[in-house]
Amino acid sequence: MFFILSKILHFLVSPLSWIMLLFITALFIKKRRTTFISWAIVLLIIFTNPFLIDTVMGWWEVPSRKTSSVAAPYDGGIVLGGAMRYYNSAMERPVYGSGADRLMQAIVLYKTGKIRKIILVGGSGFVTMQDPKESLILKDLLIKMNIPPEDILVETESRNTYENAVNVIAMIRQNNPGGKFLLITSGYHMRRSLACFSKGGLAVDAFSVDERSGSGLYTPDKLIIPEAENLETWDLLMHEWFGYITYRIAGYI
Repeated sequence: MFFILSKILHFLVSPLSWIMLLFITALFIKKRRTTFISWAIVLLIIFTNPFLIDTVMGWWEVPSRKTSSVAAPYDGGIVLGGAMRYYNSAMERPVYGSGADRLMQAIVLYKTGKIRKIILVGGSGFVTMQDPKESLILKDLLIKMNIPPEDILVETESRNTYENAVNVIAMIRQNNPGGKFLLITSGYHMRRSLACFSKGGLAVDAFSVDERSGSGLYTPDKLIIPEAENLETWDLLMHEWFGYITYRIAGYI
């Protein structure tokens, strides 16, 4: 129930939803039409500004670090789900998003001897469609990249960050208690992820990837000119804030 409710409420914390609702309201309330349109334009300017989202995201993200700085070896690298956008059944292949950086960096860590095994976490993040399982698809990809199957562990049933942590912790306690593990996920997602693993009693070290901040460019185009993609980045950030708060209320962290 919590999983389904979180998907529904996600709509309410999306800046684009706020902007669209203001424009739609302006169509029906003539007396205050100018006010609603003005607020919609103000929010559009705020949430498409590159400098603002870069600054806020930089504050929220857990900082990245160099691969060479990782003290080898870890028993495993825990790769949280989110690499795939969806599975294209017609083409018989997954379609990847920016979260694929989680998998790519895990491969680098494995190939450089920083982690002994890759632990792929996550089933389906959709409410109605439970197959295919992301971790199984990614395992097949890693095998095609000549990574031995015995060095790939999978967790296939979790649907969100809380379930990711609970299921992986149970698997680790059964197979490798006392092991040393590296948590690999997007920088904006790392705070909530670390909190879930800490709540479950497993100490892990962070390895942030898929950075969304820190471009360091303060040219006029990066300070003033709006970028539509920033709406998506704000959506990710708002989702994380909403998730962190609801997890705290639910006692997950």
